[in-house]
Amino acid sequence: MYIPKAFHVDDVNELITFIRNHSFGIMVSQTEEEPFATHLPFLLDEQKGENGVLISHLARANPHWQGLQDQKVLVVFQGPHAYISPTWYDEPRTVPTWNYVAVHVYGTFRQIQDKHKVKEWIEKTVNVYEQTMNPPWEAVFDEPFMEGLLNGIVAFEIEVERMEGNWKLNQNHPIERQERVVKKLKSINEPNAQKMAELMEKEIEKRNK
Repeated sequence: MYIPKAFHVDDVNELITFIRNHSFGIMVSQTEEEPFATHLPFLLDEQKGENGVLISHLARANPHWQGLQDQKVLVVFQGPHAYISPTWYDEPRTVPTWNYVAVHVYGTFRQIQDKHKVKEWIEKTVNVYEQTMNPPWEAVFDEPFMEGLLNGIVAFEIEVERMEGNWKLNQNHPIERQERVVKKLKSINEPNAQKMAELMEKEIEKRNK
């Protein structure tokens, strides 16, 4: 990913937090004919391996997993994004842009064959996404129904080799311009705009310290 120096984030803890908060990613690999992408939820276990592992599963009917063993893949995690109009700067010689936050993870795909490990990670995944539900749904693996579902998926982990973050928040502009953009974003009743304003405010606070 092309990342200008002003937007580059390499703080591992910040990248990990971002992945946990925006865990629905896109796994991309290259086939003989063309690129292949699958949209999936991921769990990150930073305690496993040298740099951590991403764990997920996909439908066995999805051909993406075939021939992917020990191959390099890219997983893209995207956060808030918003169009920025040059009129917001209230200055001449400015142009439109798009602010966004994203993390790219590069690693090696490995299928999880052990059924006990598959069940363990499915249970962890369910617990993570059900923790805010009332009541939460639980996976009961001794039911024939669940056994059939397990046979229909392919669980895998991606051994992380490197992560890179791109926080494009107008850092290449003077703080006065950034503050004008924040004000405009706050006036837009749209979740991405509101979250982008919040992120930009935090970035401005860091620069003012």
